[in-house]
Amino acid sequence: MGRLYSIVEGLDFSRFYQGISLSPTTLFVGLVLVFLIIYGLSLGRTKALVSLLSIYVALAFDATFPYLEKIHDVFPIQIEIYTTRVTLFMLVYLLVFAILNNSFARGRLTLKESSIISVSVISLAQIGLLVAVITNIIPDKIIEKMPEYLSAYFATKEALFFWIIVPIILLLFMRRNKKDSK
Repeated sequence: MGRLYSIVEGLDFSRFYQGISLSPTTLFVGLVLVFLIIYGLSLGRTKALVSLLSIYVALAFDATFPYLEKIHDVFPIQIEIYTTRVTLFMLVYLLVFAILNNSFARGRLTLKESSIISVSVISLAQIGLLVAVITNIIPDKIIEKMPEYLSAYFATKEALFFWIIVPIILLLFMRRNKKDSK
């Protein structure tokens, strides 16, 4: 726990507190965040890990998919390419989630002995990763409309890197704690 505390001490939260206001946008974002946390907790222990792995697979697919423009041109209506990219990312995420949820891998990806706090932390990391991926796909002109305190923690390349790494580190700490308690 001391290691985690030393990491948190080094983070600069001053940018987060500077831009907080109780505007309707902030309240709406807070409501969406609460909804997503409840959704993440309702997934359960095993599905939280399956969902996290699905996000990583969809992210790898998004980074390497060479046919995005061809798929974009197939749509009969004019939409922005980022809309096609986000839609494709979410479709791949949901498809991989459905496949992994019904496969043999589900039994291997479990948090059976984990506390509700551990599952909550993994769910928050999963939601943060999903938001960071989507905000890094959509263009800057839309990101500029987001509150600055949110865009700083989700919509930059550094934030995306952070959200990619955090769930892995959390899982390592959870595994180490399981081994220590035996």
